[in-house]
Amino acid sequence: MKPTSPWYFEEYLRQSWKDGIRIGSTLFRLIQERGYEGSQSHLQRLLAVWRRTEKQTMGPALEHQIPEPVQDPETGHAISPVIAAALCIKPRGKLTPDQAQKVDALKIGAPSFGTMRSLAMRFNGILRGRQADPLPAWIDDAIETDLTPIVRFARSLNRDFETVKNAIEMP
Repeated sequence: MKPTSPWYFEEYLRQSWKDGIRIGSTLFRLIQERGYEGSQSHLQRLLAVWRRTEKQTMGPALEHQIPEPVQDPETGHAISPVIAAALCIKPRGKLTPDQAQKVDALKIGAPSFGTMRSLAMRFNGILRGRQADPLPAWIDDAIETDLTPIVRFARSLNRDFETVKNAIEMP
């Protein structure tokens, strides 16, 4: 095997994985320091297999259970998924006081909402900043969430990383 394959570094990667180092960009950097000449997406494919295997042995994730509806603190009615989605991508500074209360209630009542909102805000910051350097870490964090739509989106960005990078950085 050649140093262009992540399998060349399998023993080191497995030990790092066992030691809790599971962020793809970190593992990528570590094996590059040891002579890896391949791409990060090649490594991500290997890690995806490990993540899937781990998921299968651990059973269904909590995120896949249907959560109880979160109550609107103002009205007592359930906050609709459409409203939650809109609030997920709206920056805190642009929220009305009523919307801010809903966001806080959603973060408490549905922890995955807080995770999605944090990722959405970071992704928006990457786009607005026109710098793709933070994108690999964002992709790793998104894949680690175990939230299926977010994971799929992150993997699609990773597959076309150079195109996405150019779209972010070029006018």
